[in-house]
Amino acid sequence: MDLRDYLNVLVKRGWIILLVAVITASSAFVFSKLQTVVHRSTIMLNVWPGRPDWGLQQTIKGLMRNYSGQIQSRTTAQQIINRQQLDLTVEDVLNKMTVSPIESDFLIQIDVDDVDPQRAQVIAQTAAEIFVEQTRVYMLEQDKRDRVDVNIRDDATPARVFWPKTTWLVLAGGLFGLLAGALVVLGLEWLAADIIQDSRDIERHSGLPVLGSIPTGAASRSRRF
Repeated sequence: MDLRDYLNVLVKRGWIILLVAVITASSAFVFSKLQTVVHRSTIMLNVWPGRPDWGLQQTIKGLMRNYSGQIQSRTTAQQIINRQQLDLTVEDVLNKMTVSPIESDFLIQIDVDDVDPQRAQVIAQTAAEIFVEQTRVYMLEQDKRDRVDVNIRDDATPARVFWPKTTWLVLAGGLFGLLAGALVVLGLEWLAADIIQDSRDIERHSGLPVLGSIPTGAASRSRRF
């Protein structure tokens, strides 16, 4: 098939592609509405070296993963529960929390996902405060030149809807539908390619011109009368 044939197929069967796209996009929308809404609150921690020393900066970058592990530890989770009197288990808190070191910017990002937006913000804020307090107490015993300053950049953000991402799901469903619809159309066209419907199909398959055709039975009877 050349380009003109493909264009003809799109014109003739384009409605199939659009129909499949509408169905998949609608299905994605319904799927998103059936999901449990999860909110996310985020808080950032600054991790600064006590002095502008390149070697100390590299050491801090190596420690940031350890710091992240401390924040996401069972001990910290239990302290969060005790301080805020949460009706949660340690595993519940740990499953809600994600801690990511951003070494290039000397930041630690704490994300908390929860169906309750207020609780997500409370857990994120409390986790950051507990770690800052513990770090400052520990640093009092260290030489001033080797100390690390950990502080909260901003308070935990108000929790926003993190899942489901309805817009993205609908767009992805629509794009998938367009692709699936195109494959369906090409499949139908491939199946129809071997069916001879008129003289043009005969010429295309045989490569020979059609000189005449046998009239249908109705046409033959009309000539007799």
